[in-house]
Amino acid sequence: MLFEFGKPNIKDMEKKNDVKGLIEALEYKKDVQVRREAAYTLGKIKDISAVDSLIKALNDPDNYVRRQAVDALGNIGDTRAVEPLTKAMGDSNNYVCQGAADALKKMENRKAMQ
Repeated sequence: MLFEFGKPNIKDMEKKNDVKGLIEALEYKKDVQVRREAAYTLGKIKDISAVDSLIKALNDPDNYVRRQAVDALGNIGDTRAVEPLTKAMGDSNNYVCQGAADALKKMENRKAMQ
């Protein structure tokens, strides 16, 4: 793990386009805010190498991490996320459910425009 000696600096990783570091930060258990920001930033960067980790983040205990993950997956638009996003529509948190529906709609709209 990259972060044995301190909290991940998400802003710095974003500036460096450090997708690998952000993916690791997505699993940083010591601070939920780090996971939230990592998921959000991965959605801004839109690198498909983050898709599997973002799918895994759909099981995070924090509602906001899950919501950022569904938003990020919608932004990336990789078809591997369709089934997990469909399952996320049944999440216990309505905010996550709505985000999953929005992400799927965004992906469908993008596909229709191609």
